[in-house]
Amino acid sequence: MLYLAILCLATCIASSSTHARGEWEDGLNFRFPNVTSPQPFNISVEPAFVNETLTKVSLYRPSRDIFSTWTNEGPARANITELASYWATDYDWFHVQDQINSNFSHYATSVTGIENYTAPVPLHFVHERSADPDAIPLLLLHGWPSTHLEWQKVIKPLSSQAGNVSFHVVAPDLPGYGFSPAPTQPMTVQSMGYAMDALMRQLGYDKYGIVSTDLGWFVGLWMVADVGSNVIGHFSDFWFIQPNATDLARFANNETTPEETDYINTLNAWTASHEAYLLTHSTKPLAISLAMSDSPVGFAGWAWDLIRTVSGGYMYETADIITSTMMLYIQGTHGNIRLYLEAFKPSIQAWPATTIPTAVSEWSWAGGPFPELANAAAPLSWAQRTANVTFYNHHDSGGHFPAISETDAWIEDLQAFFSQIVS
Repeated sequence: MLYLAILCLATCIASSSTHARGEWEDGLNFRFPNVTSPQPFNISVEPAFVNETLTKVSLYRPSRDIFSTWTNEGPARANITELASYWATDYDWFHVQDQINSNFSHYATSVTGIENYTAPVPLHFVHERSADPDAIPLLLLHGWPSTHLEWQKVIKPLSSQAGNVSFHVVAPDLPGYGFSPAPTQPMTVQSMGYAMDALMRQLGYDKYGIVSTDLGWFVGLWMVADVGSNVIGHFSDFWFIQPNATDLARFANNETTPEETDYINTLNAWTASHEAYLLTHSTKPLAISLAMSDSPVGFAGWAWDLIRTVSGGYMYETADIITSTMMLYIQGTHGNIRLYLEAFKPSIQAWPATTIPTAVSEWSWAGGPFPELANAAAPLSWAQRTANVTFYNHHDSGGHFPAISETDAWIEDLQAFFSQIVS
């Protein structure tokens, strides 16, 4: 009788879960409307999926390791088990979801007619309008392992009139990230750029500025090449420039400037010991996603290791790491990891030079766990090879996510650049 009772209970739970899942769009684990113009959007993740995730978290089996502290191999057992314990017992996704919904104005839409992409592109985005009718429309492009939440500290200050210039802020989740459903066919970085331009034009912004970082920088660079007539300026806090053959020859002959030498040494250290995630994402994105989409704690450790490596010593709260993980885990990891395969194709990295006014805001990784990565700022002269750099500022701190770690200084750089453009 006890066996039959347990079997009945399991069957009822499975039936309830199946019924609940039927109300949600297949594979997304959240509701996304079928719309062709911007509509208010409320983030609502499937409760059955959240509970399933918590079950997996509670069953996490850590790997045995031979180190007691975090090394360049990854998080130590103590770090990752502490995160898993907090996630299972203290973290509340639904509270976080309510905060995300209440903090900003969220919208959903889809855009069509994208260059080299035949399907509609559904997009979730934050849109905060300034009270100033002459404010500059501003498109914010994040990277991995980020979503629109990378901009959560800067959206309200930028859309207010607290500085010299204010902005109508548009902060989308890139396709496959956060609550923008993943592409249904391979989508190039250039096609993604066309989709972002289509979003801005759908909102009535024929002229706008771009802010980019990380993989969003690749999207932004192709936007200024492909739809540059619509772009008034491009601000980026990330410049991942590779040395050319002449640079390497000068380096071998000890003829590079100190700035160039430091940067090349940093690139060499990065390639030697810290590039595993990039190589895996850009060559075998599906293979790694099979594991990452099945283990929420494993995926958190994978992303957390990169965040810690590049953050210049900025300490993230455990809850923030889990939220960043959830934002990429909810709809599955392949849709966001795969963007590396598209971004690191040699043809994509051969972007043409642009005359669009460009801001290079660089931030040191000094203070992070790996001193050999402190000088991650590309030489200004190298950036000038492909961009019309009209604003440059170098900071001795900040890491890879300065909009989070050095919010005020980051905003000052951005406002200074766009003030030049509109003056």
